[in-house]
Amino acid sequence: MTHSFRRIAVWIDQREAILAIFNGGNLSKEEEIRSHIEQEPHHHDWTRSHVQAYKHEHLKQYYAEIIEHLRPADEILLLGPGTAKQELHHQIDAHKGLKGKITAVKNSAKMDENELVTYASHFFGLK
Repeated sequence: MTHSFRRIAVWIDQREAILAIFNGGNLSKEEEIRSHIEQEPHHHDWTRSHVQAYKHEHLKQYYAEIIEHLRPADEILLLGPGTAKQELHHQIDAHKGLKGKITAVKNSAKMDENELVTYASHFFGLK
């Protein structure tokens, strides 16, 4: 049984991630993952450290969910406008099965699924 080379492009910010998954040279599926994080949690008795702990825990769960989708990847492209792509990069590098599979981390404005697929196709040299 031969292994089909799998490339995954991820556009990410702290609210959502869009994944374009390519098997061989073809797009096999697209997925969207939401963080469900409130940027400003509405708990009147929380201190700044409570808010930071809340965000940290939600982001940790969010990145873990994305990493589950990345497990079969041979190459990973990370795109996004802010720090989430760097934070995810750090989490991936700490993951034994994914270390070294990131081919690039690039700044990118908001992308929809079609824009991500087009960008990733060109980046990976696919049809």
